[in-house]
Amino acid sequence: MVKMKTETIILSAAMSLLPLCSEAAIHKTTLPEVEKVLESAAPGDTIAVSPGTYRDLSMKWEGRGTAEAPIVVTAEIPGGTVITGSSVLNICGSHLVVSSFLFKDGIPVRSKGALIQFRNGDSLARNCRLTGCVIDSYNAPRRDHASSYVFLYGRQNRVDHCSFIGKKSLGVTLIVWLNYEGCIDNHHSIDHNFFGYRPVYGSNGAETIRVGTSQQCMEPSRTVISDNVFYRCNGEVEVISIKSCENTVKDNFLYECEGVLAFRHGDRNVAEGNVFVGNGVRNTGGIRIVGEGQTVRGNRFFDLAGDRFFSALALMNAVPNSLPNRYMQVKDVLIEDNEFVRCRSIEFGTGNDYERTLAPENILFRSNTVINREADFPYEVISDASGLEFRSNKALLAEGASLPKGFVKARDNGIAPAPSLAEATLNTGACWYPLPCDVPKAEVRKTVVTVGAGGNLPAVAAKAEPGTEIVLTDSLYLLEESIEVSAKLTIRAAEGVSPEFRYAGRKSGNFISIADGGDLTVSGITFNGVLAAGRSSAKGGISTVSDMLETYRLSVENCTFINFGESGFIPVKGTAGTFAERIEIRNCHFEALSGDAVNYAAELDDKGRYNADDLIIEDCTFERILGLPVNIYRGGSDESTAGPYVYVRNCSFRDCCNKVRGSVIRIIGAQILEITGCDFKDSGRGGYSVRLDDAPWEKITLSDLNFENSGRILSNRKFDIL
Repeated sequence: MVKMKTETIILSAAMSLLPLCSEAAIHKTTLPEVEKVLESAAPGDTIAVSPGTYRDLSMKWEGRGTAEAPIVVTAEIPGGTVITGSSVLNICGSHLVVSSFLFKDGIPVRSKGALIQFRNGDSLARNCRLTGCVIDSYNAPRRDHASSYVFLYGRQNRVDHCSFIGKKSLGVTLIVWLNYEGCIDNHHSIDHNFFGYRPVYGSNGAETIRVGTSQQCMEPSRTVISDNVFYRCNGEVEVISIKSCENTVKDNFLYECEGVLAFRHGDRNVAEGNVFVGNGVRNTGGIRIVGEGQTVRGNRFFDLAGDRFFSALALMNAVPNSLPNRYMQVKDVLIEDNEFVRCRSIEFGTGNDYERTLAPENILFRSNTVINREADFPYEVISDASGLEFRSNKALLAEGASLPKGFVKARDNGIAPAPSLAEATLNTGACWYPLPCDVPKAEVRKTVVTVGAGGNLPAVAAKAEPGTEIVLTDSLYLLEESIEVSAKLTIRAAEGVSPEFRYAGRKSGNFISIADGGDLTVSGITFNGVLAAGRSSAKGGISTVSDMLETYRLSVENCTFINFGESGFIPVKGTAGTFAERIEIRNCHFEALSGDAVNYAAELDDKGRYNADDLIIEDCTFERILGLPVNIYRGGSDESTAGPYVYVRNCSFRDCCNKVRGSVIRIIGAQILEITGCDFKDSGRGGYSVRLDDAPWEKITLSDLNFENSGRILSNRKFDIL
């Protein structure tokens, strides 16, 4: 019965696209023939594409329909026409409708381009439509290679009822371009789409939607973004990035998105009727404002845990005489009839520093409601409050809190609850394709495999199902090649056994390499880097393969790393272009190393990129290390992400990194940093025990640190070590 209902919905959706024209023709064809059929297609015609999987096509579709009789190119069966490989699609002409195709598991070939573009060369689309389509996992082979799903050019085009999911590589999912005269004042509509989960990228350039650029930010776009669902779109701080004028963002639902709707460049934009639901997830945010004449009206914000750039509401401080691509002054802004419920932060003057010194001006905060029983004040002013006016607002705060001017006490039951995700996703996305938030996760079965010294560990790991525990029962394992991990695995010592790995390969490799899909726990193993006679040395202990698209997790427990005799031979390392969601290193011992011990410092372009989001090093010992025992780097001053989060707790350092200008712990650019309970003895004598290069907004805690015949702390601020 459910199946019949679904088929009826799909059939009805497809029939609604058919032109109401008695003379319209229906052409049945294959995908490669569409371009040729379009050459003779008349207004009102429908081109129905037969089912099948089509690979590596360069499709250039131009149609000349009319408003009353568009030309429709549709999959004969919604989702039955699958487009993959290096295929790309260009849409141009006028009143051309493209419907019901599935783009899946492809690899884009356009350098910094998009799978679908609303243009062919300089010929731009007008009044064209992409509807009921799905793009699922169309990514570059490496996560640091940029590509997009859709580029919108031209005027009065529409993208609706599509599902955009599986975006993992660098690049904005959907971009509205204004770099042609024919793209300005475009009146595009982006509506009723589903934007699926996107992991934290670890750098700028991972927005979900962007409208314009800083170069065209003073031009009107007048794009309407409405009735979309953004589900855990965490790529960077700007989920929706507005970089042009007079756009409207209304009635969208942002669910647990670690980011915000940003009016980043441009003026006179409107955010109205949007709902933001954070459920207390860190860095979930609301709306951030730069520029003049912006309106924020009738939005609802629930349980948002972000602050600063990730606040429920953030009005930025500006740069005096700013260049367009920095921070123009916030002025003449209306914020009214919004509801903020259990949100951590409402900020005025966000980003105030040595450069951003110009406070918001002529801001009216009117008829808003703030419910936060943990707060003593409804908002925070970071700099000058003289440009702010508060009028007719309501607030319900912590017991005993006094309300400022412009606020009265709110009723306890005056706020309706947030809509559920199920309610919000009705009539969004392609109705024929399951939404990822509706699909239950497959159960991971635990399988235990024992491997003795004569076993082929790399082969066992390659064949292991997710959830497998590989238990080592002997004392010495000679690895002739790297153990590559591409599933959720545990490799551990059997009870009462102390296994040791030695590398004996004919070509250099890591002891263990994590690949796409890898999620690894390693426990109770000694990694001995001593060189095997007649064989190549290892190039690393636990690291990654060179080309990765997906994020990974790594836990290293009760392990020992010794005798790594080359400076580039590092026990635990992240490589450029890879990104770990979480690294945990606990109760490990590092000794006799010529290079670093823990290195997540491979992104050296100073663009805000980094290699691991959460990095925890606890209860570890480091002895006789020439390099840096802990080396973590996030260069530049970009604030598009909130990480890395770094915790170094209860570790001891003996005879480590005593070279001139050396550092025992070097952590550059961590947004959240805690170093506590650590002992430094005979370490960092030629430089520092702790070297930081910290920005004012970074949250740094240094406590209970002991120094004996060791260097001290280099930082941009003074710390009184508790």
